[in-house]
Amino acid sequence: MWLEIKSTERHLKLLEVITLLSGLFFFLGSQFAGAAVCAGIVIFIRFHLHYSEHAGSDLTFIENEQAERLNVDDESDWTVTFRNGKYPIRDVTVTLTFTNHAAFLNEDTMRVGQTIQWSGQLSMEKYEELKVSIPVKAVKRGKFKMVSCQLHIPHLFGYGYKLMQYKGHFRAEKRIYPETEHVKFSSYPPAVRPGDSMANFSLYEDLTMRAGTREYRAGDTMQRINWAAYAKTGQLQTNIYEPVIEEKYMIILNVTYKHAKNIHFEKLIKQAAFMITDAHRLNRTIGLCINVRTKEAPNFYYIAPDNGISHSRKCLEMLSILSIGDVTMPVNPMINQLSLMQAGVTDYIYIGDTTSSERLSSLSGRVWIAGEQEGGAIRWNQQLTGQ
Repeated sequence: MWLEIKSTERHLKLLEVITLLSGLFFFLGSQFAGAAVCAGIVIFIRFHLHYSEHAGSDLTFIENEQAERLNVDDESDWTVTFRNGKYPIRDVTVTLTFTNHAAFLNEDTMRVGQTIQWSGQLSMEKYEELKVSIPVKAVKRGKFKMVSCQLHIPHLFGYGYKLMQYKGHFRAEKRIYPETEHVKFSSYPPAVRPGDSMANFSLYEDLTMRAGTREYRAGDTMQRINWAAYAKTGQLQTNIYEPVIEEKYMIILNVTYKHAKNIHFEKLIKQAAFMITDAHRLNRTIGLCINVRTKEAPNFYYIAPDNGISHSRKCLEMLSILSIGDVTMPVNPMINQLSLMQAGVTDYIYIGDTTSSERLSSLSGRVWIAGEQEGGAIRWNQQLTGQ
């Protein structure tokens, strides 16, 4: 797991050979005192080379793999643990490099390109376990994680050194959610058939539109059990169906302007984050789609409408990882695919440039445009069926 680079030792090995030959000549000449001195020097060099070869090689690097979620300006601690092997190490310089989504609290932050570095000293006895805790403060959205760990181990006898670079995967991360920018939005009931009414919760389901499966619960009928899913998972699975009169919202986030990224990239993300957190506060069902290309279907970032803590976290984490370097796609093909999906969305909230969004008219629900009037959302000018 460690890439090791040692200081040059050719001169020491040459000195060892010369000392060994000198000791041999002294011994043959019956000068036993000189031979003893040469033998002592050879033994010292052997110990030196042996320590240089093995010191730190069995050092273990331990991370806390549990992800932590933060907001901007939140404070936390980044903790790593080192477990030493059978050779003591002294005055080791540890250099940890992180992404620049946070800053160190107790010391100046050293910036290197798009990363920040922390350096410290540590000493460890054999088989000792040492925990290093670094206070940090979140400064911008994204995944704050370690990208490199380097150790500079000076020789215990005061000559030479060893550089060790960790080559394993860094799994620990802190997910920093984006800031929010207030968007004024208040939908109103659409015109529906007599007897129908939209609601945040639905007591009725369309048994012809299966939305997925969940684990079996007491009270589920035999007709709702999905036997194919049971065969795959080994646990009873119950079918979930689409609610028929539930209000569902979908955020369409367009991060492009014509063929380039929108210069208000961060502002758009903040508005989308506000809509998601507001929907969570009001227990609304909401989804998210972004015109950033992916390899899997539907070929763009897409989270189906849902509610709950885990769903809101998933949406905010998707917003937090957006980068100016992402490969995007035109927004109209994405809107075309959305119009073909049977998601039962009642309200589409469009965030982004509207000059290239002609296909909004193909969506079956109401469409709202965010950000056109000082952070407000206004209804898009379209003719809806039944109104």
